[in-house]
Amino acid sequence: MSKIACVFPGQGSQYVGMGKDVFDAFPEAREVFEEANEILGFDLADTCFNGPEDKLRETRFTQPAIVVHSVAVWNVMKSKGMKPEFVAGHSVGEYSALVANGALAFSDALKLVRDRAEAMFSAGLEKPGTMAALIGISEEGLDGLLAEAGQAGVIAAANYNSPVQVVISGDIAAVEKAVEVARGHGAKRAIPLNVSGAFHSPLMKMAQEKLAASLKAAAFSGVQIPVVCNVTAEGVTDPVTIRSLLEKQLTSPVLWYQSMKYLSDNGVNFVVEVGPGKVLCGLLKRINPDTACVSVSDRDSIGRFLEEVSA
Repeated sequence: MSKIACVFPGQGSQYVGMGKDVFDAFPEAREVFEEANEILGFDLADTCFNGPEDKLRETRFTQPAIVVHSVAVWNVMKSKGMKPEFVAGHSVGEYSALVANGALAFSDALKLVRDRAEAMFSAGLEKPGTMAALIGISEEGLDGLLAEAGQAGVIAAANYNSPVQVVISGDIAAVEKAVEVARGHGAKRAIPLNVSGAFHSPLMKMAQEKLAASLKAAAFSGVQIPVVCNVTAEGVTDPVTIRSLLEKQLTSPVLWYQSMKYLSDNGVNFVVEVGPGKVLCGLLKRINPDTACVSVSDRDSIGRFLEEVSA
């Protein structure tokens, strides 16, 4: 008997054309995009379906696009009887996860994501920063790297994505220094990322303060399906705790590797990635290759998945 978790992708999984075929094929998905257009006051569906890519890559469009696509696919899955034991989401994907487990209504989640994206975009303009991915660095090596690069400015670990991949975030000079000296601290590769700010670092403090007011006004519900939160890598059902952790998330690292380990430790042996791309299944192969993972993002993958589970 499979114990299932649904996981939801974050920034970087977007692509032009995302969601178009589920919009055309499923009324449950079409309703999500139409509601999103009303809430946001602009045609997000057009940006998702037609781009341009530069616009879709802007944080203030990317984050709503990923959540809307993910919830559109989720609503189709839910209508077919999908009910996981756990949910989790990578960074902004945590908002999709909270719609899936019922902690947030879609309309409230999207308003929060809109406010979050705008606050993060503004913080990136106010305090310019960047990010880089480190491949194959040890914990000891990371500590040494951050200490050396920290002499050039603010820098922090932002995402613990897998046993072999950590993303760092901070002042441009500090991250550039880290990329330059990464091999000296044992990293196999250091890859600068094309982002508009230093996400999940102290440079997002201004964005965190703006988001706190929106979170305070939002309605959160208690739930039975735990969300494995980025900040703690533990399952949470209490709405007060969820609200607090979403606020902390902006300046805290995403403990994704640890979150996936938590799922395994709690008996999850089947993970469904719901939303654009296949990033999270790719990471899970490196974290726990024994856990099955299926990406469900478009009409064909939804169809294949539903055929498999009903077989």
